[in-house]
Amino acid sequence: MLELLEQLFRQVRHYSQTERFDSDRARVYSQSSKHTTMQFDRDAEDIIIEGLIQSGHGFEIVTEERETFSTGDNVQYRIIIDPIDGSTNVARGLMTAAVAMAVLPIEAPVVPEQVEWALVGDLFTGNVYQAQKGRGAFRNGFRCKTSRATSFKHSLIGLNLDRRDEHVRNLLTKAPALGQIRRTGSSAIDCVYVASGTYDAYIDVGDIITGESFLASASIVLEAGGVVSDQHGKPLRPIQNLTEGYSLVVACTKELHEAILTKLL
Repeated sequence: MLELLEQLFRQVRHYSQTERFDSDRARVYSQSSKHTTMQFDRDAEDIIIEGLIQSGHGFEIVTEERETFSTGDNVQYRIIIDPIDGSTNVARGLMTAAVAMAVLPIEAPVVPEQVEWALVGDLFTGNVYQAQKGRGAFRNGFRCKTSRATSFKHSLIGLNLDRRDEHVRNLLTKAPALGQIRRTGSSAIDCVYVASGTYDAYIDVGDIITGESFLASASIVLEAGGVVSDQHGKPLRPIQNLTEGYSLVVACTKELHEAILTKLL
């Protein structure tokens, strides 16, 4: 299954290097009051879906760009797809975006702990982060682990500032200081950076992030030895759709995770 996911990512990445992709950057496919789908989002999704149909596996396909549907009668797996996470970056010419895919048994609740196979691919660098349940996490074929940071001192933390609520103010103003702060503009990449030890934590609170943006990367973090919860320290509730917002606290160790929760609350 991981081989299939990587093949699909490589196909989308190939498309991202074509003149067609460049011409699609500014084209809007559809727009509503809540969501804008760019043409490259739709094209990337079409590439992935076509590959899933041709694979011969029975998938229920869940993606942000269209209604849920199945590839056949014998559906064994559910796949959650974010064809381009970081669409605004792409449209503006910022070179950070990802393809994220998570596969679960069809009967399993849609939570990071139940993901069987996951892949997050960096569209521009080609770096591939992947995991299989119970078998660890890998970056470009090499096993990766979270860092061992236990405090904010010298830590590097990803922080989504799109929702500036009281919890974010607490993070930025309450002692001790967070350490160094980063944000790529792709939640899938920010989150999976914790799995490889690039970040020590990633914080995305305010109930903005939706399931397709974090499910694959959060499951990879768990396989790399990290901790994933909501902003209250509880397990993430099952994903029912891709419109409901979540809060996410991801950390390399239990100690740093607890320190973040203390600052949040």
